[in-house]
Amino acid sequence: MTNSESLPYLRPMFATCMLFQVIYLLCVALWVVFPDLQGHVLLPTIFPGFKLLDLPNFFYGLIASGVYGWVVAVVFVFFYNFWPGLASWFVGSRRVTQ
Repeated sequence: MTNSESLPYLRPMFATCMLFQVIYLLCVALWVVFPDLQGHVLLPTIFPGFKLLDLPNFFYGLIASGVYGWVVAVVFVFFYNFWPGLASWFVGSRRVTQ
């Protein structure tokens, strides 16, 4: 097993930010097109104080979804970089041979 380089933070942060914002935009679009669907009820739960069809609240949800994406990426990259070092500390520096 070879030691891998640590994962940088910036690229995963922007990727998850964009992913969360695209999902948010799809949810808002579905809410506008099909207002009787119940799936969009989750948006006010995720974003406290969120009300749809208001321009400031739309941008609030867009920015908040980006921030949530950044937080998820930071936690993921932290643990992705943390676990190999912790595992090697427990296991030692044994090499796997095949």
